[in-house]
Amino acid sequence: MSPWRGRAGRMMYLLRVAASLPPRVIVRKGARLIKDRFGIIFRRRVDSYAPLSPVRPQPRLERLDMSGVAANAGTLNALIPLYRDHRFDLLGSGWVRVAHGRAMAPADVAAGHQPGNRVRSEAILGLIGDPDYRLIDWHVDFKSGYRWSPSTWGRAIAYGHLPGVDVKVPWELARMQHLAHLACAWGLSPDPALAAEFRNQVLDFLGSNPPGWGVNWACPMDVAIRAVNIAVAWDLFRVQGARFDDAFEAELAAALLAHGRHVVEFLEWHDDHRANHYLADIAGLAFIAVYLPRSAETDLWLAFAVQQLDAEIKRQFTPDGANFEASTAYHRLSAEMAIYAVALILGLPEQRRAALGEFDARLWRRVGPPRVVGAPVSWPPFSPETLDRLAGAAGFAAAITKPSGEIVQIGDNDSGRFLKLSPLFEPTSSGPRERHLDPSGVIAAAKGLFDLDLATPPETTLETAVVGALAAGWRCPAGRAEAAVVEKPFEPGEASRLRIIPPDPGALEGLRPIAYPHFGLFIWRNARSFIAVRCGPIGQNGNGGHAHNDQLTVEIEIDGVPWARDPGTYLYTPDLEARNRYRSVLAHFAPRHGRQEPARFISPFRLGDHAKAEVLRFGSDFVGLHRGFGTTVHRRVAFEGGAIVVEDWPGSGEVEIRSPEALARLWGLTLPFSPGYGLMAADPTHR
Repeated sequence: MSPWRGRAGRMMYLLRVAASLPPRVIVRKGARLIKDRFGIIFRRRVDSYAPLSPVRPQPRLERLDMSGVAANAGTLNALIPLYRDHRFDLLGSGWVRVAHGRAMAPADVAAGHQPGNRVRSEAILGLIGDPDYRLIDWHVDFKSGYRWSPSTWGRAIAYGHLPGVDVKVPWELARMQHLAHLACAWGLSPDPALAAEFRNQVLDFLGSNPPGWGVNWACPMDVAIRAVNIAVAWDLFRVQGARFDDAFEAELAAALLAHGRHVVEFLEWHDDHRANHYLADIAGLAFIAVYLPRSAETDLWLAFAVQQLDAEIKRQFTPDGANFEASTAYHRLSAEMAIYAVALILGLPEQRRAALGEFDARLWRRVGPPRVVGAPVSWPPFSPETLDRLAGAAGFAAAITKPSGEIVQIGDNDSGRFLKLSPLFEPTSSGPRERHLDPSGVIAAAKGLFDLDLATPPETTLETAVVGALAAGWRCPAGRAEAAVVEKPFEPGEASRLRIIPPDPGALEGLRPIAYPHFGLFIWRNARSFIAVRCGPIGQNGNGGHAHNDQLTVEIEIDGVPWARDPGTYLYTPDLEARNRYRSVLAHFAPRHGRQEPARFISPFRLGDHAKAEVLRFGSDFVGLHRGFGTTVHRRVAFEGGAIVVEDWPGSGEVEIRSPEALARLWGLTLPFSPGYGLMAADPTHR
């Protein structure tokens, strides 16, 4: 059993995390915890729902070409019956029906809430009105069966302390990213039952999850993403002609307001290590503000989100367009958030744009950073540097995509997305399976805003159309100069030499080098082959929260066959031993020093910055080093005589490899491949 398990284990885990933090951060977190705990006492008998008013959501999609949805007809026809039966396949769960153990009436659900919320909860659930609709259990980890109490204050929810229990499962369902697929299916056939299912599931969630209470209000990032997905799905239905009753839209508007207030109150700000969570907060806040009518409050939210987005894109995306978290999967997530939010803001109608010159910054009540700069916000609100980095983010997503269509996994992969407008699934004997390593959605989204010469499949046409509609015709030029790497002197010593010989040496002809030194990824690619070397910063300004011990790792794919690749992430807190196995240098095709790790696992989401990897040369070959073993190790990757040559020094000897299986045996690459969070293939090659 892991030493980080159980109540005592959770305390050990918290103490270990605290020991890794500066004193000022510990004091600030402690003060927030005390505030939250005392605040619960006063919140219990108060209705936490936003009051109903004449306010209604404001559509943002005036016109939208939905013709591209036809390319997904087969997938949607397979998915929709599952969604309507409340079956979901999330984070490795398989298709599971998520429901309460018995039939639940609105009064039964409301009785489980704090007293102040019971009346409103029952009223919302009563709007469903369909006797055949069975309420979803939004509070359960439907992989382990563990259930969180809906009457616990969200910020006080405990998680990460029980083996096998994963808080990400209810969070993922509560992002409600499947709702857009219901709207897409309406585009194929305007069946009133689809709009009714959308309406009922939203009401189900709102009545079962009073604002602030329960597991689905524990993380502001998920609150923000949920608000965006509900609003955009509603808009997709509306733009195609679906109409909803006033009572539902009144609750929808009130819910967006409650989501926005929660995000503002609990912004995931950190002086040094804020990352994708904070980016989700501000991107989500922009959508919430725009989908609600103008008011002093929403005007302020919009101005704040615009100011912060311009700053955070420049901070979280490097000059070469890559994300600063040292994770290719989190790059996709963060790029999606930034692209959709920037398009939304650039396409603001004149009346909403006026808010950026008229908001009252004095209404910002938050003590300490981040702050709101007073009006006006200049127009356009995004600097050329910001837009260049965002365009570069799309180029990076394309560059890290192997000929097989999957991205190279560097760092963590939690399968997180901002919007899943197009259902990127593949058929299997057990039902549709999501293609978690397919980046085409974010590339297609970027094409709705930037003039990009990047290929995307027909299945992702809707992403391009939605971003283009949000941007209201705004187009940005795109172009990224590939970064040059300065050659540095080095003294090669005696080296071990590994020759990897593919069946057809011609597969290595015409390889083009592409450098991303700010991220730390160096790639050669052609139509048949993809070879990459990881060498660079650990991300998050040295925190390494999503980094692995993968410095000088080589990834190789030839003619669709993976010869060597990062095994993925598998899980976070449900199995911390497995988390460290997947982070370990022993899981990667990287230089070894016995079983020693080149950097210490300080906590589940912090890696020591010991390796200090450095690239010395890149072009026709690669030479890099790291210092994580207490002595400097070098690795060279080159192409000679139709073979990939990997040299490590200090070392000695020469070996020839002619198959992926032989390489796996030689290097001990036996960890099962994880193509997405919670997923584990039957064998490391995942063929």
